[in-house]
Amino acid sequence: MSGLEVLALFLLLGSGALVVTLKNAIHAALALILNFLVLAGVYIALDARFLGFIQIIVYAGAIVVLFLFVIMLLYAAQGDIGFDPLVRAKPLAALLSLGVAGLFYFGLSVLPLGQGKDLQGGLPQALGPLLYGDWLFALLGVGFLLLVATVAAVTLVQPQRPLEALKPEEKKEVVR
Repeated sequence: MSGLEVLALFLLLGSGALVVTLKNAIHAALALILNFLVLAGVYIALDARFLGFIQIIVYAGAIVVLFLFVIMLLYAAQGDIGFDPLVRAKPLAALLSLGVAGLFYFGLSVLPLGQGKDLQGGLPQALGPLLYGDWLFALLGVGFLLLVATVAAVTLVQPQRPLEALKPEEKKEVVR
């Protein structure tokens, strides 16, 4: 491995670790932007310029800006969040992440990936049949996961309102 590949590896791993460990949501989103930019550089170095620029435009540009807007809209930029309601869910999250990693390993080692197809440097006309052919359900699955992650993020950062601050019709919906 060359020096630039090792640097990209450490930058990807380091920024990915920062995304999930930083307490300030704004700093985590900035680490996510760094991760997307380094990944775009890897794509460009692999002569997949189209994927690299799409990575910058779509992910680092649009999606992270949307996340930052939602974070700032919901006042999640404060570092002190108080009691963590998900403490008991961490072992389950670790188990699920190992399961997803196992599925990725299975997919990469067993399933045919169509390596004989020439991507012609990442041109859109070569990527279209790949994405919307055999990989249509995988693409839809990734879209669904992004939707679920966005809804979960918005749900988790909702500020808690005390029961006496609720309207009478809202109090009826609260189940204790």
